[in-house]
Amino acid sequence: MQKTHYEQIDETVYSEKLPNGLHVFIIPKQGFQKTFVTYTTAFGSLDFRFKPYNQDAFITVPDGVAHFLEHKLFEKEDGDVFTDFAEHDAQVNAFTTFDRTSYLFSATNHIEDNILRLLKMVESPYFTEATVEKEKGIIEEEIKMYQEQPGYKLMFNTLRSMYHSHPVSVDIAGSVESIYHITKDDLYRCYHTFYHPSNMVLFIVGDVNPEAILHIVEKHEATRQIEAQPEIERDPLIESPHIVQPHVSEAMALQSPRLMLGFKNNLYDVSDIQRVKEDIEMSFFFELIYGEETAFYQQLLDDALIDETFSYQTVIEPTYSFSLITSATNEPDQLKQLLLDTLHMNYGQVTDQEGFDLLKKQFIGEYVSSLNAPEYIANQYTKYYFDGVSLFEILDIMDDITLESMNETVKQRLNLNECVDSRLEMK
Repeated sequence: MQKTHYEQIDETVYSEKLPNGLHVFIIPKQGFQKTFVTYTTAFGSLDFRFKPYNQDAFITVPDGVAHFLEHKLFEKEDGDVFTDFAEHDAQVNAFTTFDRTSYLFSATNHIEDNILRLLKMVESPYFTEATVEKEKGIIEEEIKMYQEQPGYKLMFNTLRSMYHSHPVSVDIAGSVESIYHITKDDLYRCYHTFYHPSNMVLFIVGDVNPEAILHIVEKHEATRQIEAQPEIERDPLIESPHIVQPHVSEAMALQSPRLMLGFKNNLYDVSDIQRVKEDIEMSFFFELIYGEETAFYQQLLDDALIDETFSYQTVIEPTYSFSLITSATNEPDQLKQLLLDTLHMNYGQVTDQEGFDLLKKQFIGEYVSSLNAPEYIANQYTKYYFDGVSLFEILDIMDDITLESMNETVKQRLNLNECVDSRLEMK
């Protein structure tokens, strides 16, 4: 078992890649009452087209399969998984994103038993035509519920207006129409491709003995008699650099209209570390020009142009990147103009060194503080692992971030010419 100590933050990571390809990470946190465990596959809503293992041809599956599969792995022929975990002092859950599906539990007791319980749950698929059909109605209601949330609807309206064919514009759960095309065979095909140990990572953080934990995981995984397999071949997801349409609007029952400006950022080849660095730099840029400490933000509040829904974010991934700015507002045209004016004025030329230095110190402080939360460590370590970076390398990445490098990243990434004006109007 490899042991890596990070001096700056005094954290130690134990890791092992098992013969079947499963990567195991363990972070002992002496004195912590709660242990947090995640079992994650690199399989999300973007993975709709791929080559199954040992097959030469690509196949396409309906939208929403990854999320559907997440639901079905909680259903077993012989009992209620949630009750079983609860009776052993654990709370179990799962989530699906664009690029991964994670099964997790937190517990105060029976840690080793619950780890085995989680492994067996994820590694024992049970699908029948009848149970698959029954689940479609449940997921249909979930999709409809999300469609009633203004922020969710506004974001996917924006993404659909940005992306021509990239599946990032598709709801992670799929559509009501697409889920009714999902079959038992689709689920098994995706399961056997993406739930192979070579495509998965097990992460444990808490007051545990790394050697003892690894021993039970190794012993369990050996019984499966599975060999490591090559990396899955996925659709390259090639997308036009241009947006689909500059304006989109939809009427909805709201207390006030909502505006979202979406920018389809430039894509180019960079290292995993550079991509994470640029992601942080873009977040710094928007915080420096729109953040709560700025005079601009206070003026928008004073003029009642924004409310507590005002937010901004940037996402940078290998096959897609976008920036979103949004708020509920009764004056969308005025707010849009002010946001764009401020964006153009500061585009790649922020000069507030003092504000930048303060923001950087604040980021580092929040990062170090977050390392006291096992949930944060588990979820973020797994996220960064699939991004090709260690969570504990963030401070090293921060050392290379300067005001100048941030401004350069903004000029390289943010494409002001590819902008979507997306709105929800009041019915």
